Amino acid sequence: MPINRTDFVQLIEGSSLFTDYQRAFMVAAKHRLRLRRPGSESVSPLFFLVELVQPILVRGQVVAELCLEPLRVSDEEFASFDDCARVLLDDGLSAVEMRQAHQIFHEILAVPRAEVQALETMLRLFSTQLSEFAERMFLNETESEPPSVRKARVYILNRLSEPLSLEEVATAAGLSAFHFCKVFKRTTGMTFTEFVNHARIEQAKRLLMKPHSRITEIAYDVGFQSLSQFNRSFRRVARVSPTEFRQHAVRTGNGERPALAS
Repeated sequence: MPINRTDFVQLIEGSSLFTDYQRAFMVAAKHRLRLRRPGSESVSPLFFLVELVQPILVRGQVVAELCLEPLRVSDEEFASFDDCARVLLDDGLSAVEMRQAHQIFHEILAVPRAEVQALETMLRLFSTQLSEFAERMFLNETESEPPSVRKARVYILNRLSEPLSLEEVATAAGLSAFHFCKVFKRTTGMTFTEFVNHARIEQAKRLLMKPHSRITEIAYDVGFQSLSQFNRSFRRVARVSPTEFRQHAVRTGNGERPALAS
């Protein structure tokens, strides 16, 4: 069965990738990372609180949100509670609400704007990694899959560089093309074509991490028939171009010079 959004939150939270980053983030930045289901919480109505949130995406859909606990900017217009109080009074807060706001103001961690921007950058980079991890997890087989779908996955993933037809994969799975389409979509949440494209893009991402591999060669190595087709599919799945993806990978973890984009 398809993995639902709640499963993604639970599975990502239990991964060593997330727990290692969570621990390192707390030690290095003194802030706690957490995951939540999309739309499960809202930012506090107190305007002086800043909540940093980045989406975890699979197939262009938000399956989880990576966030930090709210914080306060210490070196801008509302650095003191007196400055905030005037705005809160204009908003019609009662005396009880003002006391609560005053308590929250002094309890929330205050950091300079430059640090907020650095935290936002770190959060965005980590959310990209988690999205790639979640995408791979989605493509991996699960024990609940019918044997026919498991056979189809293995067949596809072992032949990404080759032309793949629906009839060919359905035969390998032991089903008619019509029945295969229904079972595969119901189980994976993707059509046959969508799954093949996503699997090829995930393989391309791994190859793009090698800075001396040419993008044109990668496109053909993962089974696309033209560079333009590869670029369109890559942007649709990854939401950036192959060149942008490679540049990001180089900046964040690979010091070698990137290859030419053609």
